[in-house]
This record gives sequence, structure tokens and C-alpha cells, in this order.
Amino acid sequence: MSLAPSLRLGSRPAPPVFPSVGSYVTDGRRLLRVVSQFATVGDHVFASLEDCHTLEVHAYAPGELREMRLRPVRTTE
Repeated sequence: MSLAPSLRLGSRPAPPVFPSVGSYVTDGRRLLRVVSQFATVGDHVFASLEDCHTLEVHAYAPGELREMRLRPVRTTE
């Protein structure tokens, strides 16, 4: 199940539905933490994810997230 379905509003795609800040997702190889949900800077929309192994934070566009085929990770508290 992909977390980034493509939706269209007018001529510009809407940001995909995405887990809340602090949630964890995986692409099957890496564990990633959601640092920020979708934000718009100029004409660009992105979300930030932190690699839990390297602690590097990267901003990803909706199309990149779709290609990553992310899945939610359940945590127990």
C-alpha cells in the first residue's frame, strides 16, 4: 500500500496523504521518520524524512515519495 496516491485538483496535483510528523515509514530497506508534512516553498511542494540510520534529513517531492513506495511502520508504546 503506497502512502502517496496521486490526486488532481485543477491542473496541479494535490499533495498526497501522508503520515503525521514523528511517524515512521519504510521502503523495505530503510527506516525513515517523518520530520515535516507537505510544505510549499515557491512552486515546490515537499515533505522531509530523516533516515534513522544516518540521521540525514532530505526533502522529497510527491513524485519521489510515490516512487519510494513507502509503508507505515507500527510502533508500540
